[in-house]
Amino acid sequence: MNRREAIKSLAGTGSIVSGSLWQAGTSLAADHAVASDIVRFGSDIEPLVRLIEETPRSDCIEVVAGRLNTGLSYRELLSALFLAGIRNVSPQPPGFKFHCVFVLHSANQLSLDAPHRERLLPLLWALDYFKQSQQRDVDEGDFQLRKPKGPLPAASKAWAEFHAAMESWDEERADRAVTALARTKGGHEVIEGLWRYGARDYRNIGHKAIFTASTWRTLQAIGWRHAEPALRSLILGLLDFGPDRRMNGYSFEDQSHTTNAELARKSLARLPPDWISTESADTSPARGVLEAVRSAEPLAASTEVADMLAKGKASSRDAWDGIHLAAGDLMLRLPGILGVHCVTSANALHYAFRMSSDAETRLYLLLQGVGWMGQFARYMSRNDQMRDLDLSKLERADASGNGGDEVAAILEQLGSDTDEAARKAIGYAMDHQDLTEFSRMARNILFHKAEESHRFKYAAAVFEDLELVSPAWRPHMLATSTYYLQGPADRNSAAVVRARKALDMA
Repeated sequence: MNRREAIKSLAGTGSIVSGSLWQAGTSLAADHAVASDIVRFGSDIEPLVRLIEETPRSDCIEVVAGRLNTGLSYRELLSALFLAGIRNVSPQPPGFKFHCVFVLHSANQLSLDAPHRERLLPLLWALDYFKQSQQRDVDEGDFQLRKPKGPLPAASKAWAEFHAAMESWDEERADRAVTALARTKGGHEVIEGLWRYGARDYRNIGHKAIFTASTWRTLQAIGWRHAEPALRSLILGLLDFGPDRRMNGYSFEDQSHTTNAELARKSLARLPPDWISTESADTSPARGVLEAVRSAEPLAASTEVADMLAKGKASSRDAWDGIHLAAGDLMLRLPGILGVHCVTSANALHYAFRMSSDAETRLYLLLQGVGWMGQFARYMSRNDQMRDLDLSKLERADASGNGGDEVAAILEQLGSDTDEAARKAIGYAMDHQDLTEFSRMARNILFHKAEESHRFKYAAAVFEDLELVSPAWRPHMLATSTYYLQGPADRNSAAVVRARKALDMA
């Protein structure tokens, strides 16, 4: 029985109790493993990963909730879900069904501020989502992460091999090199060498930067010991499409990568010592970045921002304010999945900027933020639904009530009159320095009603961005959040209804 037949066989055994299912699944997996080179995990986590892999979707939430009720930890479940996605779902292309891996950082990030019982709901939702992705992967080719092919390079040569492989888009060579790096180098050294590769390719609407950032952030939660399979999956995703394939209107060479890499190298010596700053005393530089993205070609916009930095007319904080404004502006003008990726890719690039310790890499990441927003703007402008609005000029409106009542009034308008909800969100943020109540109430709705991964990804990104932008721009960023958050009128997620019942929360 091959894996495809095994999964379909198990899918028809929804009434099997968890103990019998675990024994049957273990036997099938053991038979399969004899003739395979599939990656296996540590003895402490492999059984749980296998349980997740082999339990039918119809039973999986209840089986895993039973384990949670008898001592399974949050981090064990997060780790097993991540590894199950890495092993069973192809990262090529990075996105689509592979969102079952992407979403785990966002689910975890949002759960950190939730009441302890509610924290489990996003993970059980993600469990059900993984089962969908697993079946889709089986139907589309049945990927499984296998051991590297061929001898690994020596530790002293691993970086040279890795860079050569990435530049030549050689998957097997890069796979061997990153495996050697994971086994011989420290985590911070490895991720430092990956930030630029995550940011070099905008194609597929920014998923490669999102993949890089979410991999590192999830590993921070579950432990570096799980890095090897995660990094190998990441590299497969980063090398997808090749140098010639055109995606979203761009081939590799006519993106902003080549020009921004050279611009960063040449501009670094011109920058003042304090160009990296967390202070912003004026809103005009961020407006200038937004205007450059809206009106100029990506290369011209990046060059303009580099010149602003060199002349001391803007700091890194001003530039990132402008990048986040540009992302929110695009969401305002064309609400939907493209606007979501403007926000989530800008968030990923800014995270990489904050984590990197190399000045040239940091400048490159910032310029790519400008370039990518310009590329998004050019691509999205082809849509005749693109609206002629300007986020920086959006005016406030007032919601009725006080505090939580104001937030409730805003959230109730989502989906019915979102433009008015956005104006009320600006008014709310102008009147309330602390936006915790808004994010808390919106997150609680999300936990019960999210039906797809982008809801979690977007919410995690936009709530984090609220803390990253200057106070003067927080009202505008909060306004953009209304275009993809959910309201109380949305229907409850069937997976979460099952999860609450299984956890005795119904």
